[in-house]
Amino acid sequence: MDSEALVVGAGPTGLMMATELLRRGIDTRIVDRAARRNPHAKAIVLQPRALEVMARLGLEERIRDAALPLVAANYYTRGRRVARINFRGLKGSRFGTPLSLPQNETEGLLLEALHEAGGRVEYGHRLTGLAQDADSVAADLSGTVHRTGRLLGCDGAYSAVREQLDVAFTGPTYPQSFVLVDGEWDTPLAPAEAHYFMGPAGVLVVVGLPGGLIRVFGSAPEGATEENVEETVRAIAAERSPVPLRLASAAGAGHFRVHRKMADRFREGRVLLAGDAAHVHSPAGGQGLNTSIQDAHEAAWRLADVIRGRLPEAALGAWERERMHVARAVVTDTDRQTRLWTWGGWRERARDLAASAAERSGVLDRVLPSRFAQMDLRYPAEGPALGPLGPGTRLPDIPLPSGGRTHDLLREGRHALLVLAGRTTPFAERDVPVCAHLDARTARALGVRRPGAVLVRPDGVVAAAAALADPTALRRLEQLLPARQGGPGTTTTHHP
Repeated sequence: MDSEALVVGAGPTGLMMATELLRRGIDTRIVDRAARRNPHAKAIVLQPRALEVMARLGLEERIRDAALPLVAANYYTRGRRVARINFRGLKGSRFGTPLSLPQNETEGLLLEALHEAGGRVEYGHRLTGLAQDADSVAADLSGTVHRTGRLLGCDGAYSAVREQLDVAFTGPTYPQSFVLVDGEWDTPLAPAEAHYFMGPAGVLVVVGLPGGLIRVFGSAPEGATEENVEETVRAIAAERSPVPLRLASAAGAGHFRVHRKMADRFREGRVLLAGDAAHVHSPAGGQGLNTSIQDAHEAAWRLADVIRGRLPEAALGAWERERMHVARAVVTDTDRQTRLWTWGGWRERARDLAASAAERSGVLDRVLPSRFAQMDLRYPAEGPALGPLGPGTRLPDIPLPSGGRTHDLLREGRHALLVLAGRTTPFAERDVPVCAHLDARTARALGVRRPGAVLVRPDGVVAAAAALADPTALRRLEQLLPARQGGPGTTTTHHP
């Protein structure tokens, strides 16, 4: 065997996958068909849930230093603002707003984390074939066969891995194409906010970037080509923006089409598909990069434990079910947003009336920021709950009285057992990787009103919850405790 895992594709998805596997002691190789690192910005919005994953790699301060916080989104119809969403009200995360950071810079930070974990990207290796049996995968990389235990397809929308597996990638392409220009724009629009100018002629979106730059993109008119992108963006900016928006200098431009596609399956034997190789959709709401980073992180911790025998193979089937559930939800939600952008007639009027009413009532600020950030996204799971903490929900990342935050308990990349407002430690005889006692005040901040225990996975998702007075629920939780993970014994912390 040449490696325990082979990651194909060195974009954000592949870099996250390889880094997390290496950090967990898995011999991992990562290759990319390109001759060098991609210099293009592509996606720019990082949502809090993906940022939390990157923070676990030790990148939190580097991200904050490099990125621009986005504090609000404004929606306009025919030049009149009809709704505003305030992102500053986002609760339950150390990242209080989304961040604007060009994808190439995000990749640079993830590449640093890969190097720190002992890995490197091998560029110029194209996958031209693969075959697998019960024990391994043989990957043909530019004429050289590499035999690996697992292959992770993170190679984008035109995935060679997916094609070699003959996995269908189904869904439509939007009829309109899109154009964008990143650069210095003279405009009174607030750079730390997103601005959506909607109308039957098309949408125009203005979003700030770090370093004083601004991204302007929108649906292109008929006949627009790749040769006249700057002129096209200047024209639609002049037509659709009610305030001055003049390009002073361009730093990058692009012409692209938007697809809504999803792979029929994310797993085939010893091969997994993640990120754009598994799903693509509209950029509405800034969901794509974030969903992909989470695909990779949630696959890697499970895969590492499967390889080491701490989890059964069925754990990868659970990953596929969960991530397909997320992908369907994101594809549906972004499609709905994209169609809303260009409604006309009575639909336009109904949309604007509903949006204005939702803003006045506070519904927009209560619902949409956490929805865009996927904070309230729940995986399909059953079992008892403690208040809002039930199987499949995300553990809020809140401050602890003694310092730090709840997600700091996941830094070691292991399951954590949280004992909430209880004096005794259940399962004292078991080798629980991380066990933390949280006081009654912290329990109430998490919405829990009675003593209990919560088992949290390395990705911050609740695996099980039980009241300390419920022996049946406690037995169910105990059955989910992972096998011994090696290294030091149990880490127990108290947060009075």
